[in-house]
Amino acid sequence: MEDGNREDMLSNLPDHILLTILDRLNVRDAARTCVLSRRWQQLPAMLSQIKIDVLDFLPEGTTACYQREIVRINGAAVEATKSIMSRRDPSRNTIHLLSMKFFLRDNDTISIGHALGQIMATHKVEIAQFAILTEAHYSRRGDDDLVYYGRNFMLFFEACPGAFGGLTCLKLQDLRFGKSDICNVLLTCKQLKHLRMFNCDSGVWATLQVEHLQLSELEIVNCSFRKVVLISLPKLTQMAFHGWIAFQDPLSVGDVPLLETVDLTNVCLSSHKMVKLSEFLGGTSVRNLRLGFESEKIWVQPEHLTRQLASVFCQLTFVHMAEIPEGYDLSWSLFILEAAPNLKELYLTVWDHLCTMEMDREKRRALSYSIRKGVRWESSASRFQHRRLETLVIFGFESEEYMLTHVRCVMEAAVNLKNVFLYNRLACKMCRDNPPPSSFPFAETKKLLVEKIITSGIDSAASIHFLAGKTIWASHVAKKNFP
Repeated sequence: MEDGNREDMLSNLPDHILLTILDRLNVRDAARTCVLSRRWQQLPAMLSQIKIDVLDFLPEGTTACYQREIVRINGAAVEATKSIMSRRDPSRNTIHLLSMKFFLRDNDTISIGHALGQIMATHKVEIAQFAILTEAHYSRRGDDDLVYYGRNFMLFFEACPGAFGGLTCLKLQDLRFGKSDICNVLLTCKQLKHLRMFNCDSGVWATLQVEHLQLSELEIVNCSFRKVVLISLPKLTQMAFHGWIAFQDPLSVGDVPLLETVDLTNVCLSSHKMVKLSEFLGGTSVRNLRLGFESEKIWVQPEHLTRQLASVFCQLTFVHMAEIPEGYDLSWSLFILEAAPNLKELYLTVWDHLCTMEMDREKRRALSYSIRKGVRWESSASRFQHRRLETLVIFGFESEEYMLTHVRCVMEAAVNLKNVFLYNRLACKMCRDNPPPSSFPFAETKKLLVEKIITSGIDSAASIHFLAGKTIWASHVAKKNFP
């Protein structure tokens, strides 16, 4: 079929179909369709989803952002915003999604804020998102830079109350706030439902207090707060807390009646106190729990069953323990199984991810990385049985005694277990070129031998599946990456 005929067929589609197609494009590509015909010129102004990502204006194949390039692409984002909005008829089209990603830069940022404030004042906007980048994210910067960007953000915030008042999602990075700044932001952003902070703080050993009527998702990643206090978040359903700096009560949970999904990840050093989940999550009854260890020391303190622990885990249906260090006894993880009678899916990723770990011995010693990463625990429940667990998935399975023993223990306890999925060691793009030795049973004869060792003397109807990494089930990928 000739190109002209293809274009004619596309142009003959009704507006709502063409708009559905354009909604899948970023603003830069959607704007390029204007050259096709007079009819196409009108369509970008009718989009229901406006997604302007400053990084889309980088030349193709470019990954690094230098100052001159940042000035150019930020300016392009400003012009794209003004161009599209100048042609919109506020009375005709609801904006279902308004998503902006841009660099925090003096006049550019305020221009974007004023344009978005005008949009929110004159249009019906259902979802409004800001993702604010800083140059510090692309180069090594110190505390002075965090202070500088923090002040710039607050100038932007104070200059554009209309834009922030309608936000439903705010993503921030590399900012040092003043004592009351975060509180003021939350007070102004009354419609906020999703807040993400990466590498932010409020000065040395400051406490972050969070209180909001509408917030449903909260992410605090690699931030340097002494403590995070969730005072009252009546609609919070999902929380991620990665990289806390203190192990003496780094989290305090108040009124969060709807919290059901929690993602906790940290690098535990040898001097750090271990965390009791019954205290860390006290007052909650989560359904989905992810615990990340970054291939370092286990920071969770196994607990024998108590009323408080049972209350925290009584509704738990899914658990993923991620990047557990290789070579250490896994029996400690069974305390969660004992305390969670409704657990249906148990995922473990066992992985020494060398690409992300600190490998220099002198640096590890200086930073107090732990030599011994495991933890010991013995169950007080004899012949414990679990009746709800249906699926066990292990990424990074090896035919080593500690893993074989763990799979046997789970299969013995979970009397209604249906499937056991055992994947070989994971590998990112960087570590695929130099994979470490593996004892995963790739050959069919070895699979049969390992299965025989695991099931010897066990009365279980569960099916064992040995799977190489390239054949990961889509449902398992989704669960592994959840939330």
